[in-house]
Amino acid sequence: MMNIQGIPSGHLTINQRLFVLIILFIGFPFFLLGSFWYLSSTKAIEQFAAGANKRIIEQTNVSLDSYLSNLENSTYPFIHNPQIQQFLSATQLTPYAYFQLSKKVEDDLFAQMIYGRSDIIGISLVAENNRQITDYESASSLLDMREIRKRNRSFQEQLDQYSDFQIVGLSRVGSTPSLTVARKLYDNSTFLYKGLLIIDLNLKQIGAICTNDSLGGFDVWIMSKDGQVIYHPNPKQIGSAVEHELLTRIQKDDSSFFRHQDTASNTEKMVLHERSQITGWTVVADLPLNNLIGGLITLRNYSLAAAAVLIIIALSLVGGFSFSLTRQLSMLQKLMARVERGDFVLPIKLSRFRNPEMTAVFHSFYSMTGELKRLIREVHDSQLKERDLMIKQKESELRSMQSHINPHFLYNSLEIINSYAIADDHMEISRMTRALAHMFRYNIGHAGSVVPLREEMTHIRYYLDLQSARFRRLQIDMDVNEQDWDRVMAVRLTLQPIVENVFIHGYRGKKPRYVRIGASAEADYYAIVIQDKGVGMNADTVRHIREILQSHAHSENGIQRCDGKETSGGIGLLNVHQRLQLTFGAEYGLYLMESIPGEGTQFEIRLPYKTSEEERNVSVNDD
Repeated sequence: MMNIQGIPSGHLTINQRLFVLIILFIGFPFFLLGSFWYLSSTKAIEQFAAGANKRIIEQTNVSLDSYLSNLENSTYPFIHNPQIQQFLSATQLTPYAYFQLSKKVEDDLFAQMIYGRSDIIGISLVAENNRQITDYESASSLLDMREIRKRNRSFQEQLDQYSDFQIVGLSRVGSTPSLTVARKLYDNSTFLYKGLLIIDLNLKQIGAICTNDSLGGFDVWIMSKDGQVIYHPNPKQIGSAVEHELLTRIQKDDSSFFRHQDTASNTEKMVLHERSQITGWTVVADLPLNNLIGGLITLRNYSLAAAAVLIIIALSLVGGFSFSLTRQLSMLQKLMARVERGDFVLPIKLSRFRNPEMTAVFHSFYSMTGELKRLIREVHDSQLKERDLMIKQKESELRSMQSHINPHFLYNSLEIINSYAIADDHMEISRMTRALAHMFRYNIGHAGSVVPLREEMTHIRYYLDLQSARFRRLQIDMDVNEQDWDRVMAVRLTLQPIVENVFIHGYRGKKPRYVRIGASAEADYYAIVIQDKGVGMNADTVRHIREILQSHAHSENGIQRCDGKETSGGIGLLNVHQRLQLTFGAEYGLYLMESIPGEGTQFEIRLPYKTSEEERNVSVNDD
């Protein structure tokens, strides 16, 4: 039997076969031809647009080179001017002579250069003898001349690094971005470079050169050798660095075009660039591809829509006959699938069927599903009754068990024992009885409830009283400040498991002799330190416990002490750690600070302070 794309045709319905055939022999070839046409035409349009606009980019580069060359030529008269030479070489000038010289330079030289030019913001003449002549009368705002003079001195210090005519780069004159150029000046008597002519240009002329209506939506901007934006139509971009990916592709070739995804506008653009061999600048133009191939995309969408309509018409005509034959069987198959999933609420649409055979089949199917629904309901009702009887039986057994353990009976019994102990002057027995009664009352409380730290510390004291009666040589060191207990929150029954771990695991095989409970109020948490002088743990065990506490994973093999035996203490420690973190947050919990074999172990419990809202609630409750 014929296979279509590896799918056995015997497993397909008639509708599916027709659909696959139409897709393979109509839709797929149309898609391939359309894709090839779209890619080819897009590439041709891009190459045409690049060729047409590349000449404009080249002309822009030539205009920029001409502009800077003219500026360079206009500075030549300064080199051999007698006044400039006097300014560079004179060792001593009286204040009046210096004033006259400055006035003459401004009136004769600066005015001649600035006259008729709107692109010059200001001119400065700087010499190595720390003299400066500046003219910034053309500036549009008030300037801090101290900053300009300070900047000029820094340029003078870099005199040896500049060429004869140097484009220094972008700077700011007040709030106006400017392009700074410098001409080196030398002393005719020594032929040594001793000064700089510094010119600050606004970017209006450069912007006018880069503006060209024939580009039709292009953004033309200028980039320096090191990737700094010299000029951009968007003033916010001036002085910024070109993104790394775009800079790498531009610097790869002196002249080329390519596609680039602009992350700022999230649009794909075609980028054209041309590098000047004179200035080293790169003129870049980017155009959204939608402006180039928007019409092509519209035509493609219309073509795809037309193809979709043709395919739908073909499917309707070719598959109409098949649909009329298989529609009723497909409906029956869907209804049977719903019954398989347990859905017996089925729609009855027998009026749609024109032949009596299908009507009879559906009548039989609905009769069968109705009978199944009735039987399932009866079974479900009997199961509910049986489950209700079992629950009542369990509740009866639980109440019977609870009646055997009456807390009030135990409390009263302990009070009677305490009374007899006091009457017979057995104060040690009385103290132990009171401790045992307190621990019993405290332990039956909800283990997850939040309590003040004072309740936990009181409970630990009673626990240590009982342990002291058991181990007479046990030394208990309580280094805590009770004034902090009411402003710290804890979870019920979190301290006892850690202290109990000392007696069970810390002194395994030997009698306990020392337990220390200390506390310190840190900035972000309240720390309770529990320390013993027991057998300790080796490095592998310490690392294992810390991994358990950090990963919140139970240890499958237990924890090995330094004697090589296993213990289940890690599960209890993890239980306390998880309860604290689930209640207060990840920054709190249990931490193993250190453990040295033969010297002991130290744990630290980190608890939060009460918030102002919690303190108000406590105050109201206390009142």
